[in-house]
Amino acid sequence: MKCPRCKTENLEGNKFCIECGNDLRMSGVQSILTRAWELELKGSYREATEEFETLLELMPRGDIHLHLGNLYYRLAKLREAIYHLERALVLCSNKADVHYSLGLVYYQEAKIDKAVEEFKKTLELNPNYHTALYMLGIACYHQGKLDEACEVYKRLIEAHPNFIIAYYHLGVACAAKGLTNETIEAFKKVLETNPDDARAYYHLGIAYDKKGDLDASIAAFRQAVELDPEDVRSKENLKALENMRTKFS
Repeated sequence: MKCPRCKTENLEGNKFCIECGNDLRMSGVQSILTRAWELELKGSYREATEEFETLLELMPRGDIHLHLGNLYYRLAKLREAIYHLERALVLCSNKADVHYSLGLVYYQEAKIDKAVEEFKKTLELNPNYHTALYMLGIACYHQGKLDEACEVYKRLIEAHPNFIIAYYHLGVACAAKGLTNETIEAFKKVLETNPDDARAYYHLGIAYDKKGDLDASIAAFRQAVELDPEDVRSKENLKALENMRTKFS
């Protein structure tokens, strides 16, 4: 191995340069880190984890455990992800990111209570962590805690009004609570930014139907079918409502 400082050739396995005493291990670390990043950028996550595992043996640091945890999460190796993330909690200074990543893993495992706990810990450490707010809302919804889910989405919208997907999930939660007017307003907000969102038109059609606005419901379902001809639900609802209008006209 050539010393990057004085260019002296050293035997493989030497920890320090025989000429200038430079720590040769750091040169090896940088080489491994560069390979690991290149593999990850190429999407070769499995090979990247091997490089980061090697790096971890040389540098047992919290940020490397965190990165490995996230890579194993992408590979759906959730047990390995949890192992590294729990180690990161001990060693890493940026604990908000670790709790968020743990929340994602637990959510993927369908351990929703644990996921909620981790997302809340993330927000205690960093109240402006908007993706944690978003995931907390989704997790609360799946817990059946609709009031809390709505409150979380409203907090997210207030802090980040351009986070449009929050309006979509707010609309779904409001619909589940039977809040028809709030549902309509939420999906209208989605369509202001994404006018080609067929799913939003579907939900609008359902909400208008519940409200008893037949014409608005039909118009929404028509738009949904126009945008997505494979949308069976909208097609069936549109046909039923048009038949109803014909029958009673």
